[in-house]
Amino acid sequence: MNKGVKILSLCALIFKVLAWISAVFFIIVSLIVLFGAGGDTPRAASLVFLIGGGIYFLVLFSASELIKLVIAIFNKVEKIDTLLEGKPSV
Repeated sequence: MNKGVKILSLCALIFKVLAWISAVFFIIVSLIVLFGAGGDTPRAASLVFLIGGGIYFLVLFSASELIKLVIAIFNKVEKIDTLLEGKPSV
């Protein structure tokens, strides 16, 4: 595995960890707003936080999976290249 693939794998892991951290954070924030909100804060604000957190989670998680897909494609192309390297071209 070359250096570029290692860095991309690390980025995918970081995105996945950030996705789960953001999901937990937004769930906690929406619960705090829902149950700890004063009279001024509407309860619908917790729903807004929950939807926003869900979207943020999906974006980060999708970025992680997209990076993994690019790595898999790169590895397949590299494997095909090494298999075809020994054969004469037509």
